[in-house]
Amino acid sequence: MEEPKHKLDWLVTEPLVLTVIGLNGLALVLAGFPAVRETTGQWLGWVDYGCLLYFLFEAIIKIRRDTFAGYWARGWNKMDFFIVMGSSPLLLQPFIAGDVGFFSIILVGRFLRLLRIMYFVPNSEQIWAGIIRALKASAAVFLTLAVLNMVLAMGANTLFGELAPQYFGDPVKSAYSLFKVFTIEGWYEIPDALAASGLDSGTVMLVRGYFVLAVLVGGILGLSLANAVFVDEMTADNNDRLEQMVSDLREELADNQKSGAADRAEQWKALQNRLDSIQKQLTEMRGS
Repeated sequence: MEEPKHKLDWLVTEPLVLTVIGLNGLALVLAGFPAVRETTGQWLGWVDYGCLLYFLFEAIIKIRRDTFAGYWARGWNKMDFFIVMGSSPLLLQPFIAGDVGFFSIILVGRFLRLLRIMYFVPNSEQIWAGIIRALKASAAVFLTLAVLNMVLAMGANTLFGELAPQYFGDPVKSAYSLFKVFTIEGWYEIPDALAASGLDSGTVMLVRGYFVLAVLVGGILGLSLANAVFVDEMTADNNDRLEQMVSDLREELADNQKSGAADRAEQWKALQNRLDSIQKQLTEMRGS
């Protein structure tokens, strides 16, 4: 016998939630255009306000229906809860006169609500699990790159701080400049700008050599290693599944050796089909 549904369940159905998320996203995007804001006045703000109220009531309805423990057991609900609670101070904004600068950070954080649409992406839980696993595995690589960036930044601050204070005048500026070098995009702009400032040829060679070293170590080798680790962990689910299939095949082969000759023909046929399936998956993995 099916349990009776909560009478307010229709308010938290997936189509309705997705519609409100889309409406909220549209309102936030349109509010970014000054001309649209002038035309619509406060309407877009009130649409965003109404969507926030809906998300708050959605959380309350789900908690009453599933109990807080049941609601909290789902990872997506945890993210929803933090996003909604983080945006909830905005509900006070219409009642506070004067400067609303206090809400600036919260106003930026409200765009996180659009992440909720990921809940409706097929296999989203597996995707997020893979991302979290990849981030954990890449932590050591990221830490190494951060330390390397700081070492190179301090070196650049010592060598070129007086020559180019706008780029290397202090450790923070220097770290930011070296971080841009790590991304490889436009890495040559800073050394070329320094060369054009009238430095002697020896100093120019030193600057260019230093930046080439930073690009090779941090940009090409470092980021390539981080990308390789990340991708490997994202595909770990496929590897685990194939390893399990191979383990099952080994068990079946062991059982096949103990069975009679009459059963072996069928068992070998089944094993051949399993091997073909594994080969097909390996081919698809190589193609991707």
